Amino acid sequence: MLASLWRARRRGSCLDALPRAGRSCARLASVAFALALAVSPGVAFAQAEALLDEGKSLMKKGKVAEACPKLEESYRLSPRSATLLALAMCHEKQGKVATAWSEYIDLGAAARKEGNKRLEADAKARGAKLELSLPRLTLSVPRAAAIEGLEVMLDGAPVDGALWGQARPIDPGQHKVRASAPGRKPWEHSVTIKRGERKTVAVPALAKDASAAAQPAPAAEAPAPAAPVAAAPEKGSAGSGDGAAEPGKGAAGAGKGAAGAGKGAAGPGKGAVAAAPGKGAAEPGKGAAGPETDASPAAPPAAEEQEPSSGSSPRHTGSFVIEAGVAGGALIGLMDSGSFGDLSAYSYSYNIPEGELIAPCDDEVCHASFDPAIGPFAGGEAFIGFALSEDLHLGARVWGGYRFGGGYLVVGGPSASMRFGRLWLGLSGLVGPVGQEAKVTGIKGEIPSEVVHLNYGRSEVAVNAREGSLPESALVETLAFGGSVDVSLVLADLPSAGWTSGALLLSVSPTVMKGLDGWVFAAPASLGYRFY
Repeated sequence: MLASLWRARRRGSCLDALPRAGRSCARLASVAFALALAVSPGVAFAQAEALLDEGKSLMKKGKVAEACPKLEESYRLSPRSATLLALAMCHEKQGKVATAWSEYIDLGAAARKEGNKRLEADAKARGAKLELSLPRLTLSVPRAAAIEGLEVMLDGAPVDGALWGQARPIDPGQHKVRASAPGRKPWEHSVTIKRGERKTVAVPALAKDASAAAQPAPAAEAPAPAAPVAAAPEKGSAGSGDGAAEPGKGAAGAGKGAAGAGKGAAGPGKGAVAAAPGKGAAEPGKGAAGPETDASPAAPPAAEEQEPSSGSSPRHTGSFVIEAGVAGGALIGLMDSGSFGDLSAYSYSYNIPEGELIAPCDDEVCHASFDPAIGPFAGGEAFIGFALSEDLHLGARVWGGYRFGGGYLVVGGPSASMRFGRLWLGLSGLVGPVGQEAKVTGIKGEIPSEVVHLNYGRSEVAVNAREGSLPESALVETLAFGGSVDVSLVLADLPSAGWTSGALLLSVSPTVMKGLDGWVFAAPASLGYRFY
């Protein structure tokens, strides 16, 4: 058998030896094929390893533009978590933060499947850090622009209609938006977006393309004159002249002078005249006045859709903004004086030229003194305003609540907020009543200015209060004026075409207010939803 194979090899083909050594040759072919399958993955793995090492080396040298393509090819040849981590880090250094963020998410999922909790936690941490600075682009398609067949493309890739109106992460830089639809002129727009920036591109209603709406048929090579009435109607005509001919049979198609789309056959022996684009032939008994080549498109029907406005504003701009949420925090009152009710039951004394005068108390000349008080409160907050742009909202803010242990706070005023990435920063002017339960330390009465010199220069004196007659604590109230700095973090951005479009915000509003009798400080935090 070996001799037969040797002779077959010398002849250059194993087929020549098949009559005597067919089985051996088939076995050799199977072994060779198996070796090829075994060697191929090894070669791809070796190539991937070489590309990975080369990509990492280029990254260390700062040549990320050269390193990233090599890492991409390495991951294509051998998709491993270590390669994906290096690729995501390369894209992050390259400034493609949205691409890197997506790769970190994929890396976390792969690490979870592998059971590598350390790598999964690292991928989540890196992705969360990038998410705060992701640029987001919203492709807004108003109802007037959403015609049948509309296709919106971003950088050459089609955007699904379900994603219209939603903010999508995108790499910083310049991007091209294109919209097209049958019978309409295409529209293109370039937008440049920076890291952490949010922009909306509104797709306008596409203008009609007159050349595509009704293309004139080419002139007939040899226009036929009106023929006499035939003995029988041709195949495909409607007989009575009010039916549509079959395509290409008796219809005034291309080269026959009809304006319709191959429909609209006239009656037997009568010239075809289209009454409207795509409609049937002329009424029975009303033949064409001239040759078929004289037919021309008629005006569109009056009920046809009118051309909508080509301009459109972003969905957030020019709309009302409403925010509502729950609030809570700490309320600090430094109101050292005030009133806790009827003080007429108390009296005080001071010196006058005639001797000592015992004067009754009232709210005009007497006031109570209080210790500072700190207490938690819970309530709500609201913002009502107008979006001058996607990143600037003007309006009014109101918040307030009940202080545990006694008291309240209800303040409001004009407010403005501006967005920086995932943060909203704002300022609010506030005014309103504040009440707080505080410990009563005593009551003081006012001494008239003309007798101050007789009372050792004192302008007020302690009220004579019987022991135990003063309440332990009382509600002190004041009208306060001030403002707050509002800092809000976007926990979830949920734009849509419906009324639920908005964002979930976590906010803190450090507040300082001056009361008529002292100061008020508050540190509220709120969780709210801003509808826009």
